[in-house]
Amino acid sequence: MSRSRLPSSRGKSNSLIFRLILLGIVLGAGFLVIQRFRHPPEAAAPEFAALPTLTPSLIPTESPTAVPIPTNTAYPRANINAPTVGINADIVDVYLDGQSWDVTQLGNNVGHLQGTGWFGKTGNIGLAGHVELADGRVGIFRNIEKMAKGDPITLTLGDLKQDYRVTEVKRTNPTDLTILEPSTVDTITLITCDIGAYNLLQNTYQDRIVVVAQRVQSS
Repeated sequence: MSRSRLPSSRGKSNSLIFRLILLGIVLGAGFLVIQRFRHPPEAAAPEFAALPTLTPSLIPTESPTAVPIPTNTAYPRANINAPTVGINADIVDVYLDGQSWDVTQLGNNVGHLQGTGWFGKTGNIGLAGHVELADGRVGIFRNIEKMAKGDPITLTLGDLKQDYRVTEVKRTNPTDLTILEPSTVDTITLITCDIGAYNLLQNTYQDRIVVVAQRVQSS
């Protein structure tokens, strides 16, 4: 006479434990996903090497060429006009290269220094220009040291117009980056090299000419 075997209680117990472990893994993974969306990882801090340590060198390039200017209507053309020293030029972007700003392709344009202020926000707009080109031609900022307190400067961007008056003309060291620090008032800072401070052996300009102007109400 045969006896039927009853299901093993041990097998049931193992199956239950396995299901509980699997459920725990699923719930844990779900919790981590939810936490990641609620608290996304912080963005990595910018590398120190990307920050400038010098103002633009503005050494004339062998073949000065202009940076292409966007013609798309979504990117209106920017312009600077300083009538007392004969400046009426396009403004193009100049980007950081790890130590300073790359002005090798600036040509006879005026360069807006990446990271400084711009239209639409209160701040300090940094603009650089050559004092001399490699072929001996006069650079766009050759005469800014002749500017005087009260001289007008106008920036335009499409239909936008911002008027400024010169408040200071000075010389600074190439390592002086305080001239480009953010400002709580609308300011523009024009930078070029002091042609009288050129060091032939080092092929560097040892001083910068800086013109500071603050915004005034348009007339």
